[in-house]
Amino acid sequence: MNDIIEYISERPWLVITLSSVTGYLCGSVSFARLVSYLFGKTTKVRPFSEPVPNSDETFESDLVSATVVSKNLGVKYGCLTSVADMIKVAIPTLVIKLLFPADPYFLLAAFFGVMGHNFPVWYRFAGGRGESPLIGSLLVINWYGLLLTNAAAIILGFITGSVLVIRWGGMVLMILWLWILFRDINYVVFMILVNGLFWISMRKDLARFIELKKKRGISFTEEEVSEFILMGKGLGRALDRYSLYAILKKLLNKTRK
Repeated sequence: MNDIIEYISERPWLVITLSSVTGYLCGSVSFARLVSYLFGKTTKVRPFSEPVPNSDETFESDLVSATVVSKNLGVKYGCLTSVADMIKVAIPTLVIKLLFPADPYFLLAAFFGVMGHNFPVWYRFAGGRGESPLIGSLLVINWYGLLLTNAAAIILGFITGSVLVIRWGGMVLMILWLWILFRDINYVVFMILVNGLFWISMRKDLARFIELKKKRGISFTEEEVSEFILMGKGLGRALDRYSLYAILKKLLNKTRK
């Protein structure tokens, strides 16, 4: 076994191929579909369509993800899907990291794992958005950085009054954190690329969200947004009441009156 590993490690092109292909194939396993089949008795993940608060509009999404499983089958099955999606990328990332520690080839396993989740070859490249697989890979790459950047995102969320900043701000902040920690451009490029995969996969949903916000007569409270993205009413309610943005807005309104 050691001879095989030594043989592969002496050939960078072989390590690159092994890391990329292994990561992609593992990432392409669609646990959203497997969980839906096992517990929902269906081979297809039903796209969700929900009414938009305070309007006659609906919000639809065809992403195949843990969030959609939560919408269709319930939160516990969504959590099961999310954990499985983390593990399927964390394992190849960790294995490559342990087998070839001299160079950051494991970043390739992580990146292609997320790509496989978003664009799985087995399902005509129709997948999720990569949030859970990315978390799984970052737990291997730098788990405490994941905690720190998400804590910073929570602070920024309460400054800006946005639950979306809390949800996704940590991914963006991780770019800066990995540079500060490792001073290695490979980590920065990895984080920029996986952010790109996430935002590309979210483009339709984000475009629809922006379109709805621009329509006259439609407005969202953070409580409504937080409930919609399955982060709970309590967090959104706290932002509506106690975020710096909300407090300044109330003071400004009082001043105008």
